Amino acid sequence: MTEKKRDELITQIKDNESDFIKFIYERLGIVIKTHQTHELHKTILNAYHKFNEEPKEYLDKLRDCQDHSPLLEHLISGVTVGETYFFRDKHQINLLKDKILIDIIQRKREENNLSLRIWSAGSATGEEIYTITMLLHELIPDIDKWRLSLLATDINMESLKKGVAGLYGEWSMRSIQDYFKRRYFTQFNKEYSFSQQLKELVHFDYLNLNEDTYPDIFNATNAQDLILCRNVFIYFDADKITHIMKKLNACLMPGGYLLLGASDPVNITGTDFIFHHHDGLVFTRPQTNDQPIKIIKTIATEKMEPVPPVCEKIDKKVIAKPEPISNHLDQDKITEMLQSTNWQEIINMIDQTILNDSNASFLLSIKATALANLGKLSEAERICQSSLALHSTNKDMYFTYALILIELNQLTEAEKLLRKTLFLDHQFVPAHFQLGLLLLRNKQHEVGLKSLRNALVIAKSKDTQEEVAGSHGLRYGQLVIMLKHEIEIHTSSGNINYVDQNA
Repeated sequence: MTEKKRDELITQIKDNESDFIKFIYERLGIVIKTHQTHELHKTILNAYHKFNEEPKEYLDKLRDCQDHSPLLEHLISGVTVGETYFFRDKHQINLLKDKILIDIIQRKREENNLSLRIWSAGSATGEEIYTITMLLHELIPDIDKWRLSLLATDINMESLKKGVAGLYGEWSMRSIQDYFKRRYFTQFNKEYSFSQQLKELVHFDYLNLNEDTYPDIFNATNAQDLILCRNVFIYFDADKITHIMKKLNACLMPGGYLLLGASDPVNITGTDFIFHHHDGLVFTRPQTNDQPIKIIKTIATEKMEPVPPVCEKIDKKVIAKPEPISNHLDQDKITEMLQSTNWQEIINMIDQTILNDSNASFLLSIKATALANLGKLSEAERICQSSLALHSTNKDMYFTYALILIELNQLTEAEKLLRKTLFLDHQFVPAHFQLGLLLLRNKQHEVGLKSLRNALVIAKSKDTQEEVAGSHGLRYGQLVIMLKHEIEIHTSSGNINYVDQNA
């Protein structure tokens, strides 16, 4: 490139800078601050070399492209920092291994519930979730008896693919102890491969925190025991932070933890979070009966009145369940609540509605989903069984039941139910999607990818703004993007060639 051409491009970049910043905020929710504009300029300049697109043309095409587009992924990679490493921030790691994880594990044992659900939101290349996985194996001697759901999400596809591969250089290993390095990694020259056994416990997925596709059993973001969202809020403004905090609040089980970075800006308005400060920003949701957290010194909680969790007993007096009072259900109201993830309100509304042949199957399917999203899997499973005994051709109930069994790690039975769902409706996209993920989890790469491709073909034939049956608020346009990302991630990890001719 000549110096004259470079100067022309720099001028164009500066002329369109505000439009790029506006686009990034509207599309991703990310705020580009003054000190970050240099990286933005560099990314736009690199786009000229990579795609032969001048700044104005690049911006015009970004406005029209899908989230899966290489153009947008190049921009995301440039404006988000994917730099992380194992055992990052010693103080927070000590907080996790000495207090938070110990508390969760002990509480689960007391409840006789050997399950853990942990989500790394903004996972980058996976070092954080793999660090948690190693800590769990050190802290739980009988971990083979536990049911683990370990989720890592990000908007940067290149980072997600590196996480799935689990191959790291010296820079990622700079803070790890030799013990963990020897036990959980295999070294190849200057690269380190993470334990295949532990790697298979983690599911990497594309998720934009700026969207309203969570919490939901559909993408396993519901009923979390621990969410790590460290150094993510630095990208958002106050309004986005408030919205995301409400969503993360709804993703946590009572007694669950949210861990942020020490410098992350926060706003807990509209949540029932209890704030703790202990070498970082820690929040908990109130436990049953509002039992205090014993292991962390609480500050500034006297002025904050947490909303008590819903339960059937208050002061040892049994509250009778409401009697059905109506045979009419406001469809618009329940749609609104589904989109706002008010699961308990949905259950209360259904419990006050008279069930009859015309609405029972539909309402029970929604109630089972709501219970599952609250982590009440046993109750949800009973609803599914009772409903299917009455309505043996309800594909939605078979699908919901399959998702519940996946969370319960009953994968063989879950696969049967997904295939039953597809027998009843072969065009049911969510069932193809979940079957594909299940088969990939069971190391059946080719048939798993085939199911994902089937889902993609059907999803692309739908109106992009139409809501996906079996989900809550997810549009077909969003699902197409999710499917393309899943296929890309697993094609990379499984070394299987796949080209989407209609991308």
